Amino acid sequence: MRLPNGRRLLAALAVLLLMQFPATLTSAQTPPPATYPLTPEPQDCAVEPAPLDGVIAILATPVAAPAASPTPFVPPLSVPADAEIASDVVATLYEVFACANAGDPLRFASLFTADFMRAFFGEASVEEVAAFLNQPPQPLPEEERRVIVRLGEVQMLPDGRAGVLIVLDEPDDPRTEEPDYAILEQVVGRWLVDEIHEDGGAELATPTS
Repeated sequence: MRLPNGRRLLAALAVLLLMQFPATLTSAQTPPPATYPLTPEPQDCAVEPAPLDGVIAILATPVAAPAASPTPFVPPLSVPADAEIASDVVATLYEVFACANAGDPLRFASLFTADFMRAFFGEASVEEVAAFLNQPPQPLPEEERRVIVRLGEVQMLPDGRAGVLIVLDEPDDPRTEEPDYAILEQVVGRWLVDEIHEDGGAELATPTS
């Protein structure tokens, strides 16, 4: 999943947002339309933003990034999720891209777990993050917005997280379909993105007849 410029700044930010501001995760999720492909609408980015001053204060504490795995990602063994979990997982992914298309970094950052953000934290200084977050939200032009081409069936993984194939069409990628495998974790009553494996779901991306 290739996010807009500032992706890694946002990722570094959210590792601490979730520990410090769990109340930002309690707003109602907007269910996405049922038909794909679809472009998440900026107005559907409804998650509460984190307080900027608190974010900057927390970012003064560094977080070590985990080592990258030397082996290709393979989707874990899984079983289908129930309808309620599947709906909540899809709603989170829809809102991730609604907030990306809305150009709203403080809301966007509230949709990721701490572990997911730790992988990116060391790449930006507090000053860089502050400068980025001080920019007002600015919706992307329609031709630059991310499109969800389709989603696979939401699966429950052995560790209690949920996994799903998400196929995207992103303006900065020459392909029209980019398959990623997303893993989400339930935190403070809401499903949040915990891992994204770019092209990790490639073997699952071709629809079956």
